[in-house]
Amino acid sequence: MSWSGADQAGWHVLDVAGADRTGLSAARRWAEAKLGRLRETDLVDTLIVVVELLENAYLHGGGPRQLRIHHAHNPCEVTVAVADHGAGGEPKLRVPDRGGGRGLLLVDQICLDWGVSHHDDGKLVWARVECAEG
Repeated sequence: MSWSGADQAGWHVLDVAGADRTGLSAARRWAEAKLGRLRETDLVDTLIVVVELLENAYLHGGGPRQLRIHHAHNPCEVTVAVADHGAGGEPKLRVPDRGGGRGLLLVDQICLDWGVSHHDDGKLVWARVECAEG
């Protein structure tokens, strides 16, 4: 997944630059509206990924800039990508403790694959969720 790849046809893009953490619920509702054709369990999994990647961008990435979603139909997969300002380094799985560490572990368990693409103006954290049409 590349930074420029999310500018291709089929991507839905929500600008979240400058929004505070209260914007998470609005971003989740936006994503839900874009993915309404998914089976309920796949929609819930995808929304968990959306919220976790946005939350990580707030906590560790200097704040999110964009939420990007792409729904492929054959095979059914949803790619969620969050572009941030790049502060805070690379997301890493860690052993959960009282201070956190569960979010990326959930993403890792839910998703087919996830990763990070670094760029001059930040990074893009992406995840692919397997799905079925509802």
